[in-house]
Amino acid sequence: MGITPNMGKIKLTSPTTLGYLVVIIAATLEALRQILSKALLVPTDQITTELNPITVSFFIFIINGLFFSSFTRKSGSIKKIRKKDLLFLTLIGIAESSALITYFFGLRDSTAINASVLNNGEIMFSILLALVIFRERLQKIERIPFSMIVIGMVVLPIGYDFYTNGITMSKLVFGDMLLLLAGFFWALDINMSNYVSDRLSSQRITQLASFVAGLFALGLVLAFQIPFKIDFAHMPTIAIIGIVSIGMSTALFITGLKLIGAVRTILIYSINSAFGVVLSSIFLHETVSIASILSVSIAFLGLYLLRNRLAGKEIMNRSK
Repeated sequence: MGITPNMGKIKLTSPTTLGYLVVIIAATLEALRQILSKALLVPTDQITTELNPITVSFFIFIINGLFFSSFTRKSGSIKKIRKKDLLFLTLIGIAESSALITYFFGLRDSTAINASVLNNGEIMFSILLALVIFRERLQKIERIPFSMIVIGMVVLPIGYDFYTNGITMSKLVFGDMLLLLAGFFWALDINMSNYVSDRLSSQRITQLASFVAGLFALGLVLAFQIPFKIDFAHMPTIAIIGIVSIGMSTALFITGLKLIGAVRTILIYSINSAFGVVLSSIFLHETVSIASILSVSIAFLGLYLLRNRLAGKEIMNRSK
C-alpha cells in the first residue's frame, strides 16, 4: 500500500518524532556550552578579569530563573505544588548548582574537547542510578555494551591524559576528574527531574530549580567570601549560557522525557559529545586526538547496542 499525505503528516507530527527533534536540539545547545564556557573562563587580551566559577554560576542561574518566570503564568500557582515536589525541586537546584560549579572548575583546567567527551559521564551515571532505583540488573548481553560506555566515556579519555602527563595528577587530569564528578551531579538532576516531570511543567521545573541553584551558589559566595568580580562584557555570554545552553536545553530535555521517556531521551542526548568535539576544534582550535575520536566512537557504539535493549524494556513497561 502507498503512504497517503495524511499518513505522512501524522507521522511527522507524532509525539515520538517531536520528542526526537527536541532532544537533538537540546543536545546541540548543550554542546555550545563547552565552547562558550571555556572562552568565558579563560582571560583574553581584551578581557583580563579572571572569573570565579561560583560567581559565574550564580549569575547564570538567576538570569535563567528570571527568563523562565515569564513562561510559567499558565503553570498554576506555586502554592499548589506539593511539599514533596518542592523538596525535590530544592534537591534538583542544589544538584544543578553543584554540577555547574564543578564543571566550570574542571573546564578551567581541562579542555573543551575533554569536557565534551566526559560530559556524557552523566549518561553512564544516569543508567547506573536507574538500575539501582528500579532494582534492575544488566543482562549478560548488556554487560559488554555498558563496559564500552564506561571505557569510552571514562577510562580512555582520563587514562590518555594521565599517561601523556607522565602518570602524575596534573591540572589537566584533575580537571578531567572534576568534569566526571559534574556528570554524577547532573545524573542526579536528570533522575529527580524525571520524577517530578509528570506533575509539573518543564518551565516551572526550570524556573524554580534555577532560583534554588542560584541561591545555593550565592550561599557559597558569601560563605567563602568570594568577590563579585565581573566585567560587563561578560554578561552577554553569561546570559546566552544560562538562557540558551542551560535553560532552554534543560526545558527541551524535560519535554523529551515526557514525549519519549527517560531511556531514549538520555541516549539520544549523548550526541552532544560529538557536536562538542567538532565545535571545539572549529571555534577554539583545539587539537582532536585519536583518543578523543576513539572515546566518542566506542561510547556511541556501546550506547547504540545498549539502547535497543533498554528502549525495548521501556516500551514493554509503557504498554502494561
